Amino acid sequence: MLVVVLLKGVPARTTQAVTVGGVLNREAMDLVLNPHDAKAVEAADYLKRRVGGKAVALSMGPDMKLVPLMKPLFDAEVLGIDEEYVLSDRKMAGSDTLATSYAVALGVKKLVERHMAPIEEVAKAIRTTGYSDSVRAKAAELYSANLLPNRVYTELPSIRDSIVHRFLDGRITTETALAELAAEKERVSKFVVVAGIKTTDGETGSVGPQVAEGVSELLGRVLPHATYVEDFEVDPEASTMVSERKIGYLSQKLEMQLPALLTISTEYRPRSAPAATQDQVRANSYRGKVFQAFKWTADDLGADSKRLGLVGSPTIVGAGVDVGKPPVQKAVGSTLVFLKATDPFDFEGKKFGPFAQGDLTTGLPEGAVSTLKSGGAVGAFGYEMLAEELLA
Repeated sequence: MLVVVLLKGVPARTTQAVTVGGVLNREAMDLVLNPHDAKAVEAADYLKRRVGGKAVALSMGPDMKLVPLMKPLFDAEVLGIDEEYVLSDRKMAGSDTLATSYAVALGVKKLVERHMAPIEEVAKAIRTTGYSDSVRAKAAELYSANLLPNRVYTELPSIRDSIVHRFLDGRITTETALAELAAEKERVSKFVVVAGIKTTDGETGSVGPQVAEGVSELLGRVLPHATYVEDFEVDPEASTMVSERKIGYLSQKLEMQLPALLTISTEYRPRSAPAATQDQVRANSYRGKVFQAFKWTADDLGADSKRLGLVGSPTIVGAGVDVGKPPVQKAVGSTLVFLKATDPFDFEGKKFGPFAQGDLTTGLPEGAVSTLKSGGAVGAFGYEMLAEELLA
């Protein structure tokens, strides 16, 4: 089973808007992984232990910030994440939930295609070359790239009944091998997407369901989804999932056909995987982990640029508020503040700034304050500035 975990990097301590329109400059901020996404990682880990397969992390944002944040997830929980993918492109900057969901849905679609195509490559090799070493070589190449489950081909001595091995040993016919490979492609198509219930920098809780709608549009079939899931169980043989959630005083159990998407509540607690299914879990799993993160751009996704970034975002965002700074008191007529935006400058061998209009001069040397004051960059906090701050 392919399990896609949606993750997001959020500001560590602030939601300050640094551009017009409330757009966060994430490249300039200290980012942390969204705390609510930890439950999504736990859910993915359980699915991997219960069914087997691969847990893949998918995020969107500046790759130079996200890749280091995601690296510890390889060792997270019990089994951890197997692969990591980052959607990173200037065209995606400033995306609201709708534009974000469109890009992420394209990422999910590409991940599914990336894992179905290698199985078709093995099938093509069998159709064209039959019982030959080229089939084994192609399977070994794809297995080494972590793109084939052990059930199709493996180098584990504990698994000797992969489709490729049984075919090359003459234990199954070409027709049987092709039929089993087709069944494996169908198995990959029964993927699960898991996400946190919301993010701390947006609090909308809408991206998960919107991704489900986006994937439904791209695949031409309905991707059912459930939000605020506190518990769930999956039946890999029937390709179904039953999720449980609470909305107010109402408790619901929802049965869904796979593929499906879940947003995981903070109340979720992972189950213990049954020991009786571990042979099947091992057969469904892949070679291991790929520690090099993959970066996909808008062109890699085949995205419509009109549906990305600010252009594709109908949401109008107000000004952000810095919630990480301590409260500041300014006395009209006496507190010295910057009267205009000021670039970084050197004073007595030290660098200071930059400063925005209204910033306090606290911490600056007296000589620097005097120089700035004489140049008109610093002055007393006045009623006009007070009015501007109140109206803002």
